[in-house]
Amino acid sequence: MSQYHLQKLCRAVNNDPAAREKYLADPKSLISQFELTDGERQALATLDIDALYDLGVHPLLLKPFTVINGISQDDYLAALNPESGK
Repeated sequence: MSQYHLQKLCRAVNNDPAAREKYLADPKSLISQFELTDGERQALATLDIDALYDLGVHPLLLKPFTVINGISQDDYLAALNPESGK
């Protein structure tokens, strides 16, 4: 069920301006409102794209979430494909 909450958080940040504002101002405050594992919290805190993907965040949620967090397209793709050498 935790994967559901992780995706729900990403969806809230992506689609709800109030949630996005709260997340950008104080990520821990919004994250604490969701039932997440320690690993999920760590992946969010460090913006570990590969880990978030491996934890089950759908790419249609993950990509806009990374854009909101200022992660470039190149960094996003490199995180999802570390063998590419970028």
